Amino acid sequence: MNKTKLLIASALKPIDDSRMYEKFGISLAKTNEYEVNIIGFTSKNTLTHNSIHFFPHGPFGRMSFDRVKNPFKTFKIYIKVKPKIIICNTHELLIVTSIYKILFGGRIIYDLRENYVKNIRNTNVFNPILRPFIAAYVRVIELITKPFFDGFIMAERIYTEQLSFVPRYKSIVIENKFMPVEVTEHKLKTNSENTVLLYSGTISASNGVFDAIKITDELHKLDSNIRLRIIGYCALKKDLRELQEAISDKDYIELIGGDFLVPHQQIIQEIKIADFGFVLKKPNNGINDDKILTRLFEYSANKLPMLLLNNPTWVKFCNEFNAAIPINPNYFNPIEILALIKNTNFYTQGNTKSSLWESEESKLLDFIAQFRD
Repeated sequence: MNKTKLLIASALKPIDDSRMYEKFGISLAKTNEYEVNIIGFTSKNTLTHNSIHFFPHGPFGRMSFDRVKNPFKTFKIYIKVKPKIIICNTHELLIVTSIYKILFGGRIIYDLRENYVKNIRNTNVFNPILRPFIAAYVRVIELITKPFFDGFIMAERIYTEQLSFVPRYKSIVIENKFMPVEVTEHKLKTNSENTVLLYSGTISASNGVFDAIKITDELHKLDSNIRLRIIGYCALKKDLRELQEAISDKDYIELIGGDFLVPHQQIIQEIKIADFGFVLKKPNNGINDDKILTRLFEYSANKLPMLLLNNPTWVKFCNEFNAAIPINPNYFNPIEILALIKNTNFYTQGNTKSSLWESEESKLLDFIAQFRD
């Protein structure tokens, strides 16, 4: 049987990105109906798979000329691979992906992992003066290229309301639920006396890393066995410098990564052995209020209790399992929080299988199958 050549492309996500590789890539490859190709940022993680081919690029900065050149390099890979289906993971590749379809045919799909326009307007990645112009440019590109795209995937349910330009009859929501790549038992805690708090994923002020440090500091004053482990990548050099300075004299806080991409499976292993996980992503003018963060799925699927920003959407999600202690980083009583940490029984209700990727996998396979002909 001839396999359909399918390519998943991103400009800034690593080739072992959990959504591109672990979820989309592996799920599609195991059907034996697709030859899967992935374009992404170079990773320290060595990957091999019989039905998945990797095309790493980079490294380059978020604000660099190499980033501008990247779509042209991606287009060359398109021509080399000659895919019948392309899943485009970022607005930066919309133009070259559309051009490929015009010249060579095939079916193309836009995977909207974020509300890019809203994020650009409300985060600190770009100069405040430039943000409105960059956001307008991205939306114009999305509108211009929309007629060429055969399908749209949205990573959040709320995007069906926020992204009005997406045709509903061509779209589907595929959430970032947890995909266990291998079934393993949790490691035993290396030191049962310590209580390990975990901050995982993208490291930044907007994701609450400094709030996690502040909360840990206050809890550590009351109990010297409280520890914080920070694992992930920090793209903003300013935040990384501030973080390194903030923890330089604190032996109870450990940083894994920071200036390099950490393999996702290493992060998952830390989730499995931690005692609590922080979820403190800031509202950023409301752009995160209604999103179900990937971290929520990862933590709940692994039954990791959470210290959770008091966001009604996230509190409702966690209440289903009795999974979290809501907290306001600006106004909290460390004595009360420590008592809750030590005396609360978590995950006493609900079924955390709802946080697993298997509920989304069949939706993805059915959606992509329609583009094979």
